Amino acid sequence: MRNQTPADAMKTERQYVRLKKLTGRDIVRIAAKHNLRELQAELGAESHIDHTRIGLNQVIAGASTAAEVAASAERLMLDANIGSLRRDAVRGVEIVVSLPAVSTIDPTAYFADSLAWVQGFFNVPVLSAVIHLDESAPHCHVLLLPLVNGRMAGSDLVGNKPRLQAIQTSFFEQVGRKYGLTRRAAQKRLSSATRHKAASVIVTAIQGNPELLDQRCVENAMLGVLARDPEPLLTALGLTMPLPTKPGKSFIEIMTKPCKLENPIGFKGSAKPIGFANDSTENHRTLSCVGIAPEPLPLTEAGSISPDVFSRSQDDAPSEYWDSERGEFGKVPMASAR
Repeated sequence: MRNQTPADAMKTERQYVRLKKLTGRDIVRIAAKHNLRELQAELGAESHIDHTRIGLNQVIAGASTAAEVAASAERLMLDANIGSLRRDAVRGVEIVVSLPAVSTIDPTAYFADSLAWVQGFFNVPVLSAVIHLDESAPHCHVLLLPLVNGRMAGSDLVGNKPRLQAIQTSFFEQVGRKYGLTRRAAQKRLSSATRHKAASVIVTAIQGNPELLDQRCVENAMLGVLARDPEPLLTALGLTMPLPTKPGKSFIEIMTKPCKLENPIGFKGSAKPIGFANDSTENHRTLSCVGIAPEPLPLTEAGSISPDVFSRSQDDAPSEYWDSERGEFGKVPMASAR
């Protein structure tokens, strides 16, 4: 089998569009911080983000800082007389449009057309649009404020399965087809016999053409499959499952480790500590060896208290953002979401 040429690659490229509802009081700012590369915890040596290429990223809509993006959302809601929202309300919708890592398509032109489609199809305010070229696959994050006819309607904006299918169809007709992309066929539930036959075809192809394993797209696809259940192959190769690593604890975390509620320090027998109800089954605060301690504060790398602690709310929560290595949304580390 001959190596795949750029022309062959073009024939197999598929469009990739994903939508995600964003919830949480400060989620728009958190999402923008990720997209604008303001989360320092994501930029370390273990990150899949290439910090030497961050300068190649492009802001094609919205402000250049997360604080300004969040302020824009607040102004738009204030102008629309949007009052307080429920804690689980959808405060934003994030759309990710991605290209394959080996694509020959001009990403700047492609994502500009993608943004134009987003604006026309959804007809809601675009808070931010950022092209990422510092990961393995070029992709674009578009943050929308789901403000429809004077009300927040995030769930309606994303919709159900027919709505999602309509979104994919519209994107293909307006953008994908123009760039020679194909649509991913609807996934069908395959029988066990069909899956085993397909696996046999793959093994035979690799045995006959070992150089296939050198192709990045093949490597990424195999890693995605093996990551779901690597143990059988590890066993067959005579390898052992890697041991899970436990993150080290800070001094504050050690000193504020919860004590058992039924045996509080300074009380004997069945006595209950002041401030805890008799029928309580959950301790909402930590106890240290010197009494009740506050929740551990987030620290910077230098060991000082992070300035974000003075502005964050209890509704702030780590969300999921696009991981181009895996081609899906993935968790942002707790520390980086603050």
